[in-house]
Amino acid sequence: MKKILICELKSVCYNSYLYFADKLGEQLKRNGWEVFYFRASEEPLEALERFVETSFDAVLEFNSDLPKIKMDDGSYFLDHIHAPFYDVILDHPLYHHDMLKQNLSDFHVICLDENHREYILENYPHIQSADVVAMTGEEAPFILPTKDRSIEVLFCGTYTSPTDVWDAIENCPPFLSSDIKRLIEIMLADSSLPLEQAVKKLIPETDSLIAENFPLHMQAYFLADTYLRAYLREKLIRTLTDAGIPLTVYGSEWEKMPGIDAKCLSLHADVPFSDTFRLMANARITLNIMPLFKRGSHDRIPAAMLNKSVSVTDKSHMLERQYTDKKELLFYNRDKMELLPELLFTLLSDVPRLEAIAEAGYEHAKKNATWEVLGQRFAEILCS
Repeated sequence: MKKILICELKSVCYNSYLYFADKLGEQLKRNGWEVFYFRASEEPLEALERFVETSFDAVLEFNSDLPKIKMDDGSYFLDHIHAPFYDVILDHPLYHHDMLKQNLSDFHVICLDENHREYILENYPHIQSADVVAMTGEEAPFILPTKDRSIEVLFCGTYTSPTDVWDAIENCPPFLSSDIKRLIEIMLADSSLPLEQAVKKLIPETDSLIAENFPLHMQAYFLADTYLRAYLREKLIRTLTDAGIPLTVYGSEWEKMPGIDAKCLSLHADVPFSDTFRLMANARITLNIMPLFKRGSHDRIPAAMLNKSVSVTDKSHMLERQYTDKKELLFYNRDKMELLPELLFTLLSDVPRLEAIAEAGYEHAKKNATWEVLGQRFAEILCS
């Protein structure tokens, strides 16, 4: 019997990490694995010591801090467990540089974007493998017919003020602030570029970069990624509310967005990640904007489909391979966001079309994006 230790050291992003870890563990158990958990919410970090010199087929955590934990003699804690370690990272690797640089003896990464996989393999040669998965959600207990749903367009996510991020950029050392602003310009001019390619375009233009220390510089430029994500998310919501789209938003801090008091907007506090599925099951459309993943996916898309809510999202190369536009979902052009309101109004006015796309998306997700499918994908990676 295969054995895995799943660690849960922190709880952020509306408990999404804990949801993913618990659902993965449940599915691996169904597949015949023996699953052990360490939950920092239930016992102190020092209790990890009981796993020293134990053996597993894998140790796994989402967005882990485990790689930096060391023993009294300076050796890595994870090197005292006889098992490969898998860090499932849900963001751009630049946010995890302090973990990824740790020279563990048996270090592996699972990520959400093919560019991220290439970035990891190129910049962290001690990491033995990097694989790509697409996360998912689940069906809510009650899925309403499209015509009976009370939410027209749903968006779930936190608000970050792009003005506040820009102020933080202004407060960086002048050379760093200048580089970050230039990166933002480059990526706004060419939305197909991931940040790492934009940084490489910047390298010949500035003396502040040393190519040999590329991952460290990428980490220093995180505010470019943060700003663009905040800017585009605010632009999306403002574009829709200005056009009068009936929009329901669940997430923290949105009351801080200037001009957010549109009559067409229904604002709600954040909810635990697992509660978003019941919201999708009551939404005709679930809106998504990708977090600058150019060759990746996002769990909001299959989660919406599993609840027969039509997913409307911007594109990525992976999404275009996985789905057919106007069949299982609808794509919008993030560079032409002003066209999105008309698309949504047209869609909302055609209930039979909404139902057809929702049903096609549901069938696709049931075949390709359930936890049963994802559990098998993880098992293949962990056993390779």
